[in-house]
Amino acid sequence: MPLRAQPTGKVVLTWNPDSKVVSAAVDLSGLTPGSSHAMHVHPGNCADQSKPPSVPFPDITADAAGVAKQTVTSEPVAAGIPTGAYVNVHLAPSATLGNPGQLNFTSIACGDIPAGGSSGAGPVTVTMAPPSVAGMPPAGTVALSYDAAAHSLHVDLTATGLSPNSTHGVHIHSGSCTAQGPVVHELPDLRTDASGKGTLKATVDDVTQAPPATGWYVNVHKGPMAQILSDEKPTLLFAPILCANVSG
Repeated sequence: MPLRAQPTGKVVLTWNPDSKVVSAAVDLSGLTPGSSHAMHVHPGNCADQSKPPSVPFPDITADAAGVAKQTVTSEPVAAGIPTGAYVNVHLAPSATLGNPGQLNFTSIACGDIPAGGSSGAGPVTVTMAPPSVAGMPPAGTVALSYDAAAHSLHVDLTATGLSPNSTHGVHIHSGSCTAQGPVVHELPDLRTDASGKGTLKATVDDVTQAPPATGWYVNVHKGPMAQILSDEKPTLLFAPILCANVSG
């Protein structure tokens, strides 16, 4: 099963020439459930995030399933939807955003505003996805195999395009990548090498039922298991970075 980078979705931008505001209809999944995130339009592109924002928006907020589906509006801006710009969603909300290079400021979803037809009122659809690490987008595969006689579940997982020498919590959850749910099985942490590649082979014992045809998913988190929860609540490092829906 393919592991796909999280979060994903789209942002539809529309400019009102009367009020001079830009509205952003956000439809993203794969966020930390209940989390809030700063979002801006920046000049430049997702591959070169060196310039400050030109159009800030109020924070967006994910629901209990990790989905942010809402419309936010900017302060008045002088012109229409900018060209040569991108939409950026950060790991943390505006109040704790910090500065470039800090964890809170990390870009978790980005999309270049299309070059054709992006000026004026819109609407303009921006496809959102996690930025690449050193030019390589996060990706991977995972396979589950159930041994009915031994009551065990074996997991083989390989991921690439992650941060070099990093550690990530991994779980099997009930639900799906677009409608997250509680943990079913906790797995050992995934550790990457200097190239950002990691391999995990693990066996879960005392599993009395084979994986369902649908209704489970595998989630790889930004940080290690020991750091993704605080007082039973998700931290910034809980953020999903790879996900795969289990299929029978």
